[in-house]
Amino acid sequence: MKTITPYRLTVALMIFLTGVMTSRAQSADSLFRQFESRFMLLDSIIHHPASNPIVLSDGTDTGGHSHISQSADMAYVDSVIDNSVRAKISAARSVTGLSVNGQIYGRLDDGFGLDEDDALSRYKSKIQADIRWNIFGSALINRKGKANEIRIKGEIDKLDYRREDIGRLVAVQKELFRVHYDSLLSGVLVHRINNLSILNEALSYLLNEGGISSDDLLQVLNEKAEAERLMATIANPAPPTPDLSAPGAVIVNVDSARLISYINQYNVETSSLILRQQLIDQEIANTTYWSTLNVSPFIRYSYYMRPVIDNSSNIDAGVSFIIPISGESGKKRRALRAEKDVLSLEADRLAAVIADNIHLTVLDIERMNRSIAGEVKRLDELRTYLTLRRKAYDGRIGEYNYLARMKEYNAYILCCERLLSFSYQRDCMLASLQIYLPDISILSFCTETEVAIN
Repeated sequence: MKTITPYRLTVALMIFLTGVMTSRAQSADSLFRQFESRFMLLDSIIHHPASNPIVLSDGTDTGGHSHISQSADMAYVDSVIDNSVRAKISAARSVTGLSVNGQIYGRLDDGFGLDEDDALSRYKSKIQADIRWNIFGSALINRKGKANEIRIKGEIDKLDYRREDIGRLVAVQKELFRVHYDSLLSGVLVHRINNLSILNEALSYLLNEGGISSDDLLQVLNEKAEAERLMATIANPAPPTPDLSAPGAVIVNVDSARLISYINQYNVETSSLILRQQLIDQEIANTTYWSTLNVSPFIRYSYYMRPVIDNSSNIDAGVSFIIPISGESGKKRRALRAEKDVLSLEADRLAAVIADNIHLTVLDIERMNRSIAGEVKRLDELRTYLTLRRKAYDGRIGEYNYLARMKEYNAYILCCERLLSFSYQRDCMLASLQIYLPDISILSFCTETEVAIN
């Protein structure tokens, strides 16, 4: 099949648009009016001064780039954990170490003639009860240390909940960004789809008339199908954007050094490791040889029921003690110190991993910033180009290539779509950094510079 030049495409199109037969002339006139209508609309939304220009920067209606505010439920979680800590401390302090022990038993050897006691000491049954106080097992020993161990565990529980809450909120923020940018994208994308529909109709018309090759039509069909597939992924498409005259963006620079310094002090993971080391220190302090002793002063009452003489009773006082003969306490302390060393290594590794992740993410953000700045510059150049081309078309003598002009507008619209994509990716990267910050927005470590078409 012979090659058809753009000029010959235009000539072929104009031949059919001028009409040879009545039915063809009607179809060509319809195409001609669609082209003119689209050109007028696109000129109005690109070249005219913007009253409400589309903002291709961040989702300000969703709270900013990645501004995460903690869930209101965290106050309730903290309150519940605090109540639990107070209850556990109260329970620990209620341990008195006092206990009452008793026993009742009878002697069976009397009936078998095995009782060797004399008549005075012989008894048939005995009731015995005592009250004893385990001093080292009472709350009086290491009272503050045990309470502090409970408090530290409560703070670790709070951080665990806060870490899960931040992760959830970051995921929610990314979804809000997606909805925001999808809404902007759909408003831009619908213009390109409409343009491609007209191009498809015109090229199909020319192909049916045998005037052109099918190569251009296949390209348009593929581009239209891709655009429609992209539109189909958007749950709630927005109406066509009424103004593309001055799309702008925001360049966000992150102070990574200050961010890393803050994270090393206040990051939830880091804080949790610090608390776990403090917990081990307290457990070491609470693990002593004295804590394994059982020294219990007691008072015992005994009542004897005798078969020959009157029943009798007595009261005894004494000290019961259990002294472990082992190195259990020392070995447990050594195991706790070894565990603390592991936590120290984990803290160093975590700090290195966080620093690396931040550096890599910041590099990606800078790449996205450069891509955004490049697209804004290209949009500026394309808008200037379209302005000059519009003047040339208005002052033309004779006809011109309608297909080429439509593709010029599509190039501008496609640039807007890429700008949206870069902005969305950059804002999601910023949201990813937010996960390291429990109580402050990532924007506190950022500077923003607006970039817009002149």
